[in-house]
Amino acid sequence: MPSNSIRFDFSSKFSEGNRWGYFPSGAVAWRISAEPFMKATEKWLDDLKLRFSIGTAGNNNIPSGQLVQEYTPASTTWVNGITTYWAPSKIMANPDLKWETTITRNLGLDFTLFGGKLNGSVEAYINTTKDLLISFPVAGTGYDSQYRNMGKTENKGVEISLTWHALNKKNYGLDITANVGINKNTIVDLGELNDFGWNTQWASTEIGYDYKLAVGSQLGTIIGYKIDGNGRYEVSDFERYDAVKKEWILKEGVVDDSNITGVKRPGTLKLKDVNGDGKIGEEDIVEIGNTSPAAFGGFTINGRLYGFDLTANFNYSIGNDVYNANKIEYTSTGKYQYRNMIDVMADGKRWTNLNEDGTLCNDMEKLTAMNANTTMWSPYMNKMILTDWAIEKASFLRLNTLSLGYTLPKDLTKKICINSLRFYFTVYNVFTVTNYTGMDPEADCIRKTNLTPNVDYSGYPRSRSYTIGLNLNF
Repeated sequence: MPSNSIRFDFSSKFSEGNRWGYFPSGAVAWRISAEPFMKATEKWLDDLKLRFSIGTAGNNNIPSGQLVQEYTPASTTWVNGITTYWAPSKIMANPDLKWETTITRNLGLDFTLFGGKLNGSVEAYINTTKDLLISFPVAGTGYDSQYRNMGKTENKGVEISLTWHALNKKNYGLDITANVGINKNTIVDLGELNDFGWNTQWASTEIGYDYKLAVGSQLGTIIGYKIDGNGRYEVSDFERYDAVKKEWILKEGVVDDSNITGVKRPGTLKLKDVNGDGKIGEEDIVEIGNTSPAAFGGFTINGRLYGFDLTANFNYSIGNDVYNANKIEYTSTGKYQYRNMIDVMADGKRWTNLNEDGTLCNDMEKLTAMNANTTMWSPYMNKMILTDWAIEKASFLRLNTLSLGYTLPKDLTKKICINSLRFYFTVYNVFTVTNYTGMDPEADCIRKTNLTPNVDYSGYPRSRSYTIGLNLNF
């Protein structure tokens, strides 16, 4: 049974020739279970339907006013007699913008088995988005960014959902619903570019580019340095301390990363020379994580027993990374002399360079003895540095909602002219099972664009709430 439609959308965010978007779609379905050759399956197969759809949808989700250069008031103390003036905004105009378009192709199979006891669907899809509306950095032009139509992305995946009516008796019953999704996104095209970096700026400009978009890679690719070995320079990496030059001398073959950390002495953060050129630089910034999960989904359990009812709603994610910026913020002093440290940087766990009297220790044997039981590097460095140590696997299982209710028997409620009366108690955010060390494995705090997902920076833990109520019908 085929069907089709076409949608016409108008947006004043685009120039006169690009304001109209045309988005057709179509679908066709085949009920296989109704065919004569399926006669032998009637005892266990109630319904089987194959469907296919293809369609397009438009996106114009950008700020208004991008067609003509906007001017904003600004103040100055540099021009004699003038304190305010009009200046172009930090976003460069682009009169050639047009609709972003997503083409969706979906192949699905719906089924019902065993007299309705089990039903579900399996869907495979390919979604292609072209003419992406991206706020693109345009450093060196006098502007910060410009909205452009550039590139193409593709999402391929499979979604499976099942509902099982396990028990269905007069006084008790049990239903279980579950779903799982597997999705892979790929950057197919970036216009005239093959790749470019993106800065979340949670640490101003100290980190630099921490996300990368590249043809053939996935959205949510995090880039940074890798730590070398246990992540710190040991005393054994140095020949000696030169008291005349007042500097530590590295052994031959040990790579010096002080151009990045700003410090060269035992206990400092040790970065990996990825390309093996004997120095640490931008060439050693590589992919260190990706925020896309291998699988995600949820399941719900509904049960009832002699007037009592129970609902438990779970969701989960497997294999996704989270960029834990808190681990960087609170394990390095950066340009701040005093700051709080998280537990992994507690006294006795972090490397120390200080004698008992607070003076700096440069004795190799004493430094070795003082730090024999420490596991972390020294927090002292010139700036914050993103390494793979701050990228964590954040797979989780969360019980989102747990609700327990009791409905009074009807023969009792009818005596007081009530049709039904149910009391219930609900808990939200009951528990989370995860190895993630931050507050929330679903943290997403620095999201200026969709290109920088899953940054956990000063994110609050999810609150747990409780509700007591009743449903009353007369």
